[in-house]
Amino acid sequence: MTLERELIDAVGAAHVEPLDGGSWRVTPGSAAEVAEVIRRSRAYRAAVHPIGTGARPTRVADPRARVHISTRRLDQVLQLDETSLLVHAQAGLDLERILGPRNLTIGDYPPVVLTSSLGGIIAVRTPGKSSARHGFFEDAVVGVSAVLGDGRTVHTRIAPRRSTGPDLARALCGSEGTIGFITSAVLRIHVRPESRLVAAYTLPSIDAAVSAVYLALREEAAPSGLRIYDAGKAAAHFPGLALPAGQALLCAATAGPTDLATCDRDLITSAVIAEGGATTDQALAELWWRRTHAGEPTPGPQPTLQVMATPSKLRAVYRAVGAQLASSGGMAAAYISRFDADGAVVFFTLEHGGAPADDETVAAAERAAQAAGGWLLGARAHKLDSYLRALRDALDPDHLMNPGTLA
Repeated sequence: MTLERELIDAVGAAHVEPLDGGSWRVTPGSAAEVAEVIRRSRAYRAAVHPIGTGARPTRVADPRARVHISTRRLDQVLQLDETSLLVHAQAGLDLERILGPRNLTIGDYPPVVLTSSLGGIIAVRTPGKSSARHGFFEDAVVGVSAVLGDGRTVHTRIAPRRSTGPDLARALCGSEGTIGFITSAVLRIHVRPESRLVAAYTLPSIDAAVSAVYLALREEAAPSGLRIYDAGKAAAHFPGLALPAGQALLCAATAGPTDLATCDRDLITSAVIAEGGATTDQALAELWWRRTHAGEPTPGPQPTLQVMATPSKLRAVYRAVGAQLASSGGMAAAYISRFDADGAVVFFTLEHGGAPADDETVAAAERAAQAAGGWLLGARAHKLDSYLRALRDALDPDHLMNPGTLA
């Protein structure tokens, strides 16, 4: 019996696709089939890679046989409670597409999150999974079903945290398939907002804009979107807008019942005024929202460098990268987005001599950002590596689940 024959026995020949280099793409139709595929793969010491609902998997340089498990057929809503606002859905579902016609939503998250499969949203690590209005996506996850590396199926309990002990669901969130293969989840959802308001402001500096954002958040404003542009990035994104050097543009959106959305907008406006800013053309905010949430194209190159930072380090990171580029005759333009209580992400576009910065210049900017207290996007706290290794050794001692990730 070969591994390919075992996979066909588990899910059927129509759902096993041979790939190059001794690997297969397998598309199970149920959690039980996922468990069977993982058990049979383990017997042959084949590595298991989750690939979500996307296209063909990327090739991996590794001599082991590889089984790429797609969630494309795991696309059912198992239960939807519109009174309790809870949904139990399989991992391959584009959940927002199902909720929209029912006047429901996952929440105010970036479009790349809302259009991803549920399992992909939960399993990946990205700061895009948070919003100032609805918090971290993981906080909405109240239960997870997953298959561990030995083929065991686990269901985290939907109960008050204090009665459940260690929370395996939290470990599975962001584990990128290294601890278990997520098959379904129970999620808190929201009613679509009655109103959505947008506003634009000018402020005397990036420092003032960051201070205004966190002043508003401390006053418990819950905006559905925030973005700060420096003068260089504002000029690139908004035709005809020329802010004086050093000034900043802040675009904000609030949502919810009309009175609450208005209150949140007023809190932001008050914070801006307190930091020496003023309202400006609302059309700028409307254009920003269409570009970030309605698919209207944004001009200019993609960001060169993305850096996460806590609220107290954002200003220092912005200044450090700008100074580093200036010291070599280059230029850095930036916007700051994905705000939450833990910080935000600074998106830098780096240029040198009118052309995109070379690798050496980018590497110097990365070092400057890290020295100022920033984290490169996708970085993790390596002090936790011993914990991650111990957890993985206990659940997957042969490291067959998505090897090479969170290593």
